[in-house]
Amino acid sequence: MEGEITNRMLLEHMQGMKYEFLQRIGSVDGRLENMDGRLKNVEEGLKGLRQDTNQGFEEARQHRQALQEDLEETMRVQNGHTKKLATLSR
Repeated sequence: MEGEITNRMLLEHMQGMKYEFLQRIGSVDGRLENMDGRLKNVEEGLKGLRQDTNQGFEEARQHRQALQEDLEETMRVQNGHTKKLATLSR
């Protein structure tokens, strides 16, 4: 009978530990799912940031090209005026 009581107490203790362990596993699973969701949000944010950055660089490249073209046209016109002034100064 003494062995029976000891075995029953051990079984109850082990069942309690199993229940507690399963609860902890469930908690960890919930945290992992939460972290997975957060990670997906971060990945989406980085994707959007990458797209915005690429778009900004493209806009900057186009703006620089327009400025370069404007500068070249201004230099061409100025060169024409300089030649005209030189002709008039003779």
